[in-house]
Amino acid sequence: MTPRKGASNCRFSDPVSARHTLRNQTFEAVFQPLAGGRMLSLRHADHGDLIVSLRDASFPPAQWPKAGAFPLFPFHNRVRNAAFRLDERKIQLSANAANGLDTMHGPAHQRPWHVTDKGTSFIAMELVFAPDHDWPYHFTARQRFELYEDQLIVALELTNSGSMNMPGGLGWHPYFQPTYDGQVFTDAKTQWQENQETNRPEAFEPPHSIESCALQFGITEHFANWSNATARIGIGTTIALSATIGLSHLTLLRQKDYLCIEPTSHVAGAFATLPEPPAETGLCILSPGQTITGTVTLQVNRQDTSNKP
Repeated sequence: MTPRKGASNCRFSDPVSARHTLRNQTFEAVFQPLAGGRMLSLRHADHGDLIVSLRDASFPPAQWPKAGAFPLFPFHNRVRNAAFRLDERKIQLSANAANGLDTMHGPAHQRPWHVTDKGTSFIAMELVFAPDHDWPYHFTARQRFELYEDQLIVALELTNSGSMNMPGGLGWHPYFQPTYDGQVFTDAKTQWQENQETNRPEAFEPPHSIESCALQFGITEHFANWSNATARIGIGTTIALSATIGLSHLTLLRQKDYLCIEPTSHVAGAFATLPEPPAETGLCILSPGQTITGTVTLQVNRQDTSNKP
């Protein structure tokens, strides 16, 4: 079977009629399934915008704006030189134009999704992916968002729907409002870095306590074995993320205009460890029909209503 061409340079379609809005007494969330299954905005009744709002989702799929929140299937972060080895052969992917020779964050957020179920406070979306130049395997990805009084719960699911083994993982990539003080507090037990010679990720014991991580602008930090991460964003709103064991890795990035706290199933660079990824990298080799899942909970401190630092 010859793979189809991957994501085009055409823009996503963003008709207002295709957007979906969830509301309860605390939150309002807007989604555009046609634009990569994205959350466009998330507002809190007391604290306003929690993520950087994406007002126009009609952008080229491979040149995504740093706003909203999108799903990470079937991998996150970079695959160096857009290639890896599996089953004694080299798998070549299409590079992202914005990332040189590399590809980044998987093709799922560059494809239209469709809604499978919806209520006033929840929405479920699905992507049935057929092989193309961006990814040569069949998979089905699902995400479900549900609003509660003081929580947003995001459930992710990836199934190998093909007939061959497939490397894969999942995650969620929100662009939160900029951090108030540059601090992210987490109970992560491990930190990772990329070996510059081999491009393989390596775990190490950090020289300081991970509990309080002072992020530098533009430096991506990678952690693992975490269950909670807390930060103050905007002008002082406290957010807390927690995740199930299926999302045991965590990526943090601080920029002037946003803060990324990304729960993921595997460490960045894990594809460099193929064809036999160590268990601690979190990267799975999914057999046909196999499914992996992960759930993220985002909680906002409802006591912090003064909006003052």
